[in-house]
Amino acid sequence: MKTAGLVSLAGYFPGATLNSTQVEKVCSYLREHTLLREEYIEMIEREQKLPGTIETNYDGWVSQPWYETWVNQLPEKKRKDPFQGAVERRRVPLDPLSVKTTMRPHPMMPSDAETIAGALALLKWGKPKEEIDLLLSHSQVQDHPLPSNTSLIQHKLKLTNAGAYGIDSCCSTFVTMVEIAANLVRSGAKKNVLIVNSIIDSFINDKGDYYSVNTGDAACAAVVTMVDGKVGYEGSFSLSRGELHDGIRFKRRAPRLMNHVSMLPSYEQDFVTFCNPESTRAIGAKATEYLLNAVNNLAERTGIPVSEADFLVTHQPVAWAPNAWRETLGFAEDKFYQSFEKYGNVATCCVPTNLLEAIEKGLVKENQRVLLASSGAGENHIALYEVLSPELVKNVLAFTMLGKVNRVELEEIHIN
Repeated sequence: MKTAGLVSLAGYFPGATLNSTQVEKVCSYLREHTLLREEYIEMIEREQKLPGTIETNYDGWVSQPWYETWVNQLPEKKRKDPFQGAVERRRVPLDPLSVKTTMRPHPMMPSDAETIAGALALLKWGKPKEEIDLLLSHSQVQDHPLPSNTSLIQHKLKLTNAGAYGIDSCCSTFVTMVEIAANLVRSGAKKNVLIVNSIIDSFINDKGDYYSVNTGDAACAAVVTMVDGKVGYEGSFSLSRGELHDGIRFKRRAPRLMNHVSMLPSYEQDFVTFCNPESTRAIGAKATEYLLNAVNNLAERTGIPVSEADFLVTHQPVAWAPNAWRETLGFAEDKFYQSFEKYGNVATCCVPTNLLEAIEKGLVKENQRVLLASSGAGENHIALYEVLSPELVKNVLAFTMLGKVNRVELEEIHIN
């Protein structure tokens, strides 16, 4: 029996180190198969890591001259623990062209981050990119408000045989895209679907805001295609609660720590903003209830009890949320993985990031059933069962092991 499932999964995490063999493979693929600017490829070769840096609490806040002012203006209950469990987050580099051409350079464009992530997923997949016939993408921060990044990613990845659709359910979008891609493949409408998503928080992060410590940059990508046997997508359930739509928004405003001087710009821009206090409180207070409802409906719809899931992967909006969901859903600590301390809230990339690292660490293996569950601002909630295909696990581990094992072993685990 044929069904559809994930066969490749990759992430662009700024500052992630690569060994020399990985650098060679990645740079060769980027040069031959993408339109990524050469400056970024040279960064990878020169620094032996993916472009960008790891930002610590000291780098971003404690070492800054305004740190004490920032702490003193925090809500009183947050002053004793201003970082709320956050330890590190990733930051993309400044766009090299903007460094050369403007006095106010900007971060790497989201479509460039998405191109790197997409290329890594295609490289791991190991098949010609011309076999991709659809790209699904979600940019939590886009290059421009209109049009979406979708067709631009398709162009930069040279996916000459692929259409491109934009999908958006906010932070839950990766799971939503797996649902859509799997059903398109199962129906025969598409054969091979590339999923790409990103959050380049550096564009919309107001360091003066108390929540800014929680969020970072990332881009992830995956391939969904036909798989053999009892693996892949098994079912999903989603539900939205639009009455909470005004809780979290991008809002154009001045930075929180801003002394207004009439002769200078206001520096207003879109920042993540908690707009309606009542909605914000409801989102936090009902977070476990809403996600549990989605998971219970998934179990009822598929006839597969939650107790038959081998592993849990969730969103991680704040430090306490992942384990609160784990406990509510009844998963032991060794049947769960979260990476908040390492990446923070990487929004739409949280679920693929945690699934990828769980596979790399050997915490979850082929033929095991994973429950993917996520919330998203709006408010959107989705839960999905995916039995990990042997192809997915093999392709992820092959890249992880690249350069660490001998040639014969590499040929056995397959990577082009």
